[in-house]
Amino acid sequence: MDGSERALPSPSAAWAADYFDSPLSEVGKIDPSAIEARLNQLRAIKFKRRVFGLALIASDAVAGFAAVALGQVSYGDTIDFGSALATAAVCFPVYFLAALQTAAHNPGVARRTGDSIRTAGIAFLVTTAIFFGALFVAKIGASVSRVQVGQTVAYCLLFGTLGRIVIARRFRRSLGVQPYADLCIYDEVPLSPARGRGAIRASDAGLELNLGRPEMVARLGDLVRGMDRVVVHCPPEKREAWSRALKCVDIRSEIVMPELTRLMPLDIRYRSGEVSLVLANGPLRWHQSCTKDIFDYTVAGLAFIATAPLMLVIALAVKLESKGPALFVQERIGLGNRRFRIWKFRTMRADRADHHGTISTRRDDDRVTKVGRFLRRTSLDELPQLFNVLAGQMSIVGPRPHAAGSRADELLFWDIDQRYWHRHSVKPGITGLAQIRGFRGTTVKRDDLEQRLYADLEYAANWSLLNDLRIIVQTFGVLLHRNAY
Repeated sequence: MDGSERALPSPSAAWAADYFDSPLSEVGKIDPSAIEARLNQLRAIKFKRRVFGLALIASDAVAGFAAVALGQVSYGDTIDFGSALATAAVCFPVYFLAALQTAAHNPGVARRTGDSIRTAGIAFLVTTAIFFGALFVAKIGASVSRVQVGQTVAYCLLFGTLGRIVIARRFRRSLGVQPYADLCIYDEVPLSPARGRGAIRASDAGLELNLGRPEMVARLGDLVRGMDRVVVHCPPEKREAWSRALKCVDIRSEIVMPELTRLMPLDIRYRSGEVSLVLANGPLRWHQSCTKDIFDYTVAGLAFIATAPLMLVIALAVKLESKGPALFVQERIGLGNRRFRIWKFRTMRADRADHHGTISTRRDDDRVTKVGRFLRRTSLDELPQLFNVLAGQMSIVGPRPHAAGSRADELLFWDIDQRYWHRHSVKPGITGLAQIRGFRGTTVKRDDLEQRLYADLEYAANWSLLNDLRIIVQTFGVLLHRNAY
């Protein structure tokens, strides 16, 4: 987010500061009407978010109508408002249904420019495919100008994209980075330093855990009315009572259990009368693995054919500049924490290459050749890893494989965080989520490794083919990076 998009202070900032700065000795002295006024400001957040969701629908509808009208003008016709409205009336319902599937009009998507454009773009492509399919089935394609249709499609993409960029910026300015009405109730536990603007003390709000008193049940229902979510912080001995109380309300409810944080569970399951924590998803399911393998082999095969001449030129340049092989082979940690041999174009002098990865490459490292420096800056040294993909050792997208001797702050990666081993539940990749987020280059500090690790674990836990495609597209934007040396 750049400076022009920085979130403005929320209207609730002043009362939040006053409330949180009050000493604990004053608990119970807060005016209930003041708390209700504060909660009404949270409810307004939810209303505003829905308004932005409707704004997305209106923006897409206007963009479609304007594109049809401008397409008529560009083709040399006068604007026929009746025809433009009829075309939009036929196509927009199809687009709207497709958008429901991609969540293109979800208010939560409105604040993220990239997600907003991506989800709308997918829905638009589906609509376009259905439109052309209908023309083919109806056998009226010959009577429709391809130039006019092409111009209309281009205008629709342009107007739709511009509209969503404007809405996303307005959204962030109006609601900030956390546009959700989350009510956080603290019952006999200290307020968290990271509390949000929806944090209240149960005693201040007049809440008492007693389902035998209808007025207490009604009080809880009044407090959570209009919220997106209610989160309770309480001591272990009160969790059972709170769980019974929260099941009485019509809002998504959660109870915080700090002791589970270190376990980092992915999900919770209920089976055989007992609750269990899901700590790992294991390998991809067979249909996911099959889909990813087919995708990898197809992309790697096509990429190899397209880049073969370039790889020959690079190999020749590496050989001519310094003695030694054109390829550099090194052991890396792969799927299931098993080792494999990775291939790269050699970028260092052969007699000074580090096959164990114990010495990280520095900026202006005198071991790197002139050709090697260019290859590293452009990421072209990674091209031979297409062979690793075709050999089934790597994927196009996945966590980047590291050498066993890699370090940060003089510590081996798994000594910094033992969850490091968890990232190898999927094949390593030529590119990955960490790379498109800018986490690449030398791992000097612990934070360098931790940022990569969190991104890798997120990728492994949420794999999808669509996500792989998105990462590949975004990789082209970070091929040249300040940390590539």
